[in-house]
Amino acid sequence: MKFWKKIFLYSVILFLVLFSGGGIILIEKIHNDNLQTIISSAMYRYLNIKSIMDLNADNLLDFDINNNSSVQKWIEVTINGYSMNKGEPYYIELYSEDNKVVMSDFDMYITDERKEITEAKKDELSFIIRSLDNKKYVFISSIINLKNKEFKLIISKDIQYVYLHKNYNYKFFIVLDFLIFIILAIGMYIISKNLTNPLVKLSDISKDIAKGDYSKRVEKTNTTDEIGVLENNFNIMIGVIENNIEELKFLNESKQRFIDSLNHEIKTPITSIIGYSDLLLKSKLNEDMRVKALSYINSEAKRLESINSTLLKLILIREEKDEMTNVNMGEIISNVTSMMDYKLERKNITLEIDIEDRRAYVDKHLIIVLISNLIDNSIKASDENSSIVIKGYSNESNNYILKIRDYGMGIPKEDIDKVLEPFYMVDKARTRKNNGIGLGLSICSEICKVYNISIDIESQLNTGTEITLTFNKGWMTDEN
Repeated sequence: MKFWKKIFLYSVILFLVLFSGGGIILIEKIHNDNLQTIISSAMYRYLNIKSIMDLNADNLLDFDINNNSSVQKWIEVTINGYSMNKGEPYYIELYSEDNKVVMSDFDMYITDERKEITEAKKDELSFIIRSLDNKKYVFISSIINLKNKEFKLIISKDIQYVYLHKNYNYKFFIVLDFLIFIILAIGMYIISKNLTNPLVKLSDISKDIAKGDYSKRVEKTNTTDEIGVLENNFNIMIGVIENNIEELKFLNESKQRFIDSLNHEIKTPITSIIGYSDLLLKSKLNEDMRVKALSYINSEAKRLESINSTLLKLILIREEKDEMTNVNMGEIISNVTSMMDYKLERKNITLEIDIEDRRAYVDKHLIIVLISNLIDNSIKASDENSSIVIKGYSNESNNYILKIRDYGMGIPKEDIDKVLEPFYMVDKARTRKNNGIGLGLSICSEICKVYNISIDIESQLNTGTEITLTFNKGWMTDEN
């Protein structure tokens, strides 16, 4: 069952139970209150009649108390004299102590046991309600004393109008209940549909997303209620999922490029080794050819060894940090550039250094590897007679910023996001010419991950490249 139908159905059922139940309780209470009022009124009339009889008891001296007709005549005179039956009609019955009728103006025959007579009590009023000829009557009874003789006085009254009023109330309530039910059903249908429309849209969009269309978004209703929050969170969730999927696609592509590059890097030297070794085994070569073949085998084997050792270095960097020491960043830069002097001189590259001394609590060896690889790449990318600029300073957040800027060949825009991947080479011919295997920047990237160093690359083709390292202030220290 759809959610809007549940809201509609449960609301209508709840209304029927509460409203109908409340209406029944209210009608029954009104009926009982009216009935109690009528009974109280009848008892009051009974006491009124009894008091009139007591006041006129002296007149019984002129009548024979043992003569039923005399007593009946006395009662008729008393009642007529005081107009007791003006207003609502009451019926009066008088019975002897042995339950024989003395007088009665009640003209209906009662077949049931007359408990109001047989169970009448002295000085205590009791009542009973009977159904006679499809009408309701109340009977009030008690034992009275007339001229030292006990009689049973019963007065009765037609109270059918109380039950008619109750029936009328029920009929009116049923009509009212039906009308309100119709109005409520229409209102709840509209409300439930409007309330659940955003959920229906969410459901439809989720189906599109399940099919792979992650560009779908929920059109916000600009409300601050739970539905509005759900719509906003749903859009945020889809945005995160879309970003994660794009990242997974990128990682998958990166992994595939890594596998392809690794396969190529390994397959090429192995092919050379196998080719030249077969040549040595199956052919008679002169000394020059034999030396040439052995040289190729040796060179390619060393290349495989270099790949293996570099990969091991990557794995070790990822698994653990080495010994942490308090180092001076200025001294690190100075040591690295000293190691690069012969390469700088060979290409006549000018090095411009502007370093603010800051101390960092890091692995000195890894930081040297990081900076030396970056400077070495800048030297390889630079033309002769160019320059490289190295700047180090603290920013407003107290992070340490290190920038390495060259004016060399630069990196194409589409390759900037890939240069940190293992074996990825922008210019493969130039990299091989420099005996590179495309793992230098990958090592730099892994070192940056170890120390939470942000690495940012900005480059333009044939203009140069600027690499920015941001050392988190948590690794920096002011200790000497």
